[in-house]
Order: sequence, then C-alpha cells, then structure tokens
Amino acid sequence: MTKKLKDICRNNWFYLVCGILILIQIMFSLHFMGRQFFSLDEVSQIGFIAKKNSWGKIIDYYLTSEVTNLPLWPLLAAVWYRIVPYGEGWMRLITVILTTIAIVLMIKMAKAYRGERTAVIMATLVCISSLIMQKCGLTFRVHAFWIAFTALVMWRYIERLKYIGDEKTRDVVLLGISMAGLAYSHYFGCLTIVYLFCMDACLFVLKKIKGKFFISYMIGGGSLMPWFLLMITKRTMNLEEFWPKTPTFASIPKALRYILSHDEVIYLLLILAMIVAALLFIDCLLNEGRDFDERFVRLGFAFMPLLFVVGDYIYSAHINTKSGIFVLRYFLSVLPTALLSVSIVLEEILDRVSEKFSVSKLLVYGSVLSFMVLYLGTANYYYDVKDEVSAPFDNTYGNVRDYIVSEGRLGDKDTMIAINANRANADGFEEYYLEYGGKGEDIHVVSNDDSDMAERIAAAEHIYIYQVMHGNPDVFTDLMGNDFKETAFDENIGLYVYERVSR
Repeated sequence: MTKKLKDICRNNWFYLVCGILILIQIMFSLHFMGRQFFSLDEVSQIGFIAKKNSWGKIIDYYLTSEVTNLPLWPLLAAVWYRIVPYGEGWMRLITVILTTIAIVLMIKMAKAYRGERTAVIMATLVCISSLIMQKCGLTFRVHAFWIAFTALVMWRYIERLKYIGDEKTRDVVLLGISMAGLAYSHYFGCLTIVYLFCMDACLFVLKKIKGKFFISYMIGGGSLMPWFLLMITKRTMNLEEFWPKTPTFASIPKALRYILSHDEVIYLLLILAMIVAALLFIDCLLNEGRDFDERFVRLGFAFMPLLFVVGDYIYSAHINTKSGIFVLRYFLSVLPTALLSVSIVLEEILDRVSEKFSVSKLLVYGSVLSFMVLYLGTANYYYDVKDEVSAPFDNTYGNVRDYIVSEGRLGDKDTMIAINANRANADGFEEYYLEYGGKGEDIHVVSNDDSDMAERIAAAEHIYIYQVMHGNPDVFTDLMGNDFKETAFDENIGLYVYERVSR
C-alpha cells in the first residue's frame, strides 16, 4: 500500500503540489472574504446593479454614465447579487471562485508554454500574490473576472503557438472567443488584445504564421464594435477629463512593483527576465535566426509589463494629461506574462544551480519555493490583507450605518443621510446596508450628485454626512450655511453629525 501511494505521489507530484498551493490560497480567501465592509468602489458597484434596477437600466448605466467599464462582469454580478444571501462574504465568494479559475488558467498557461517545473513556480507566484488575493479575490469588482479572461486568452494564445506556421482553425476560433470575453471585461483587456495583435502581425510579416490568425481578432475586437459605437453615441460622461493624477517618471517602477505585490526579489527577477529575453533574441538575430519563434515570443511576453507601463506613462504624462489612464490596478492585464517571465528565468537559475553544485533538483526547487511561500507569502497575506481590513474611511459603510441606527433616528422624516460621493454610491449604501441589511425601507440617501440637495437640507433637522474620502463635506455644508452646527465627528469612520440651530 505504501509503495502504491508513493507511486501515485511520484506520478502526480505536479497536481499534488499545485493543488496544495491553490487550497492554501482558497483557505485564506474564504477566511478573509467577509471580514471587512465594502469599499467605495464595491458599494458603487452594488449601486449600478441594484435590485431596483431593471436589466435594461443596468446596461444603460454602462452605455451612458459608467462608460469607462464594460457590461459583462456587471451582468454576472447582478445575477449573483440576486441569488446569494446577505453578507459581504457571500458577495465576494464569486470573486474568490473567479480568482481560483484565473490561478488554474495561469498555471495551465505556464505548463503549456514551458512544462511542469515552470508551472509549479508559476503556481507558487500566483498563490502568494497579495495583489491577486486582495484586489481580485477579496474585492467585489471586475478584477477577478478580468484577470481570469486575461489568463484564458494567454493560455489559448500559447496553445495556438504550438502549431506555429500550421495554426489549427479550432485554436484560432477558441482564441477569438476568449478575446471577445476579455474585450467585454475591461478596456485594458482590449489593450492586451492589441498587444498580441502586434506580436502576431510581426510573425505574419516574417511569414512565421498564416493569415488565418486574423480571425481571432475579428471575433475578439469585432464583437466589441457594436457596443463601443453605441456607447459613443449614448454616453453622457465627458471622456475628455478623467480622475487619475498625472504620473511621474518614478511611477514606472512603482507600477511594476505594484503588479508584483511589492516583492523586491520578484521585481529583480522580472528585470533579469527582460534582460535575458533581450540577449537571447539578439543572439538569435546574430546567429541566422536560430529559435527565432520561441525567442521572439519570449521577448514579447517579458517586455509586455514594461511596454504597457511606459506606454501608459507617455500617454498620461505627455500626450493627454487631463484624461490620463495611469491607474495601478489597471496593470493587472500584464500580471500573467510578468509572472510567466519570472517563472521561466527562475527555472533556468535553479536548474543551473542544481547542475553547478550537483544538488538534486527536488532539493533546490523545494527549498526555494518553500522559502517563497513561507517568507513572501506569509508577509503578503498577513500584512497586506490586515492593512486593507483596518484601512480608515474607505471601507466603513457598515460602521456608518450602525452609528446612525444606534442614535435611533434612522427613518425619521426630519433626518437626512448624505454621502459625499456619486449617486451610485449612495444607491449602493441605501439598498445594501439599509434596506437589504434590514435596517429600514424607503430611506433616501442623498449624494453630492443630487439636484435637490438644497430642498432636502431645508427640510432637515438632523444631518449625517459620510465623508467617504479624506477632506471636508463642503458640497453640503456650503448649502447649510449658519443654520446648522456640527455636534459630532467620528474620525475613525469619517461621519459628521449636524443639528439645526435656527429656522
């Protein structure tokens, strides 16, 4: 029995190791997914998909006012919201599931490209990434959905490359369908498709692949065109101005470190991966194109993170400073290729160490990967998630609700509740934390987008203002004038309380 068990473990070591790593990641996610209230963006997401909104209204939101996002994830989120019980953990369970799918796809991507050893390193990197866990798994937003489709596209792209020069129609079509899903997930997903198209265009010009590759892009990009054209005609949002700050040159390494969870060792390995990929490609050119296909693709993957970040920096800092798009979380698009490139170069280092010192590969790989899990992984999971859970202001909606409920004024006609954020945010707070949370029905929460703020202030005797971000609620207090005085301010949750002093 023992020998049979050993044989099973030896023959299935890859699946056992990956399974254990994924299980650890899932356990952490399940533990943390319900331990913090929703953030500003999550509450706004609920506002967009609120139960009181029809499916047509949800789609209309993303065609008119929320045009910087695409509709595929909101529609899935709306279905999920309508079938699961109340609770942040239940809501985030869908993103935990999608993140797990993304992790599996990234492992398959690495295995298809280089083999099981590369895939095991990839499994370690993705399972210890605090960015994947926190921004994808533990956030009720598009990120997990988007990175899952990004990983799917990269995996299908690599599968197609196995038959380079003799591409299978099935692989071309499957890649196109995957691209369509990615295109409808996030606009930076569209940039991923453009990047792959540029790589394929080079391969086609060099007669390395056939023209049928274009079918993938017709399916992926073509499917988005009707939506994009309709959005352009219906939008109410001004696309000439966008909220991100203008980046500086220092933003480039900051963004690269961000996508690698600020793990300095992994960051240095990514730089090394780019250098090695460039040197191998130069060597290929100097030696009559030896292994050109493999080295060109490796170069494209390795430099994808840097080119995305630098391109975004040039656009946002020098071309269109008023509506730049340099947002750190948008670079999730490059995470799969960044970690794949790190996995490849780390595998090459470990193999050379093993050969140089005549040490078994099992010992070398086991020691290094265990160190990564125990040192980097523990720090990432504990400190990053702990800091996120304890962050002030941006995830205290439940505390705001509890404060107001404790004062016994919730539902009073002369009590006004206001959120210094957009209408969707007020709708999300109103529906999820008050109505759905069982704390009161038909309670209107005022936002700074409302046109009737002055009338509501004039009718109020007591006003609660939740200042979501740092700053002062001037948009409300300017209208209140000298008729109200501040009677309380909870600094921990950013809640102001005002009472009328004159009528």
